[in-house]
Amino acid sequence: MRLAFLSLIFFINISQVQTNLGTIEMVISETSTDNGVIQILIFDEDKGWPESLDDAWKMVTIPVKNGIAKKSILDVPAGNYAITVFHDQDEDGQIRKNKIGYPLDGFGFSNNPSLIFGVPSFAKCSKKVNPGRTTVFEISLR
Repeated sequence: MRLAFLSLIFFINISQVQTNLGTIEMVISETSTDNGVIQILIFDEDKGWPESLDDAWKMVTIPVKNGIAKKSILDVPAGNYAITVFHDQDEDGQIRKNKIGYPLDGFGFSNNPSLIFGVPSFAKCSKKVNPGRTTVFEISLR
């Protein structure tokens, strides 16, 4: 009887945790070639946005196929997330930049914001991930 009770409590706790989780689906398009991979940083707060590997919630690398890269991330805690990506054609893990610091590799941000005033803020790029739902981030490389 005691074992059945403990099992029930464990099941209730697990299902409560799972109900606070959502899914992020990423679709990255406008790649210039299928060579290399797409490097992705996902942030759950503005600290370190947009390029700190140490402050990112998750780092993901995905292949390009037919000019598109897709990836779903399951079990994402509910909250606001922003994504930054670049097309790492030579797969060295580094974004290539010109002498004034502008990226030479294709890059993008969630919500595809304007870059007229420089790097967009976390708030401008973030989307809410809700429990039990899939949030789609469509990013076009520049």
